[in-house]
Amino acid sequence: MAKQLVKAEKETTALSANIAFSANIDSSDIDIPRVNVVQKTSDIYGPDGEPAPFGSVVLDKTWILAKPETEIRAIPIVANKAWREDIPFDADDVPRIAFNEDERAKLALDSEYALLEFAEITLLFKGSDDSEAFPYPIGSEYYAMGRINVAKDAYRQTFKRLYTFAQFNRKTPLHTREWNFKSTSISRGKYSWFAPQLAVSPDAASDDVIDFVNGFLIQE
Repeated sequence: MAKQLVKAEKETTALSANIAFSANIDSSDIDIPRVNVVQKTSDIYGPDGEPAPFGSVVLDKTWILAKPETEIRAIPIVANKAWREDIPFDADDVPRIAFNEDERAKLALDSEYALLEFAEITLLFKGSDDSEAFPYPIGSEYYAMGRINVAKDAYRQTFKRLYTFAQFNRKTPLHTREWNFKSTSISRGKYSWFAPQLAVSPDAASDDVIDFVNGFLIQE
């Protein structure tokens, strides 16, 4: 956490050289909208009020970051793994979640459902100078920050790729490289859907982006 200051008998936390906030803030006060990959049943619309295209990547259920099968550059920030009960889509039960191996073992003994591993991944997306869709000017580029929940095929195509790279490239933090993020079409029998996919690029993230992410990780 950033260093704490005492001014006029009121405790504050210094977050930059120009402003100080009260000390009771934490990482939950950081605004990170949800990222969705639009499916056939999704009720998501673009900024023009029209339904977002099937397979598009949408931020905050408003901003279309990428069309189906179209790559956008992204920087991984945080990736957290957990487990939840694999409850049927139309069931009324709310899935319980385990955040570590001990909780997972206890939940597995107590639950009537199988457990599904999933991950919550926070990323920076490089985009245009549209300040509403990409509100963070970092260096000479504009970025949006979003959080996506991934399971099953999406988990395999994102979290497992991040973890595999991290395990075999321990001297290269994930956020120091640019990654290609896109939605990919998957078909099995008569069913088809889109899932997110990450692939590392040969390009390094800029120093400004690395500094931005390091600042975020301090808050975590």
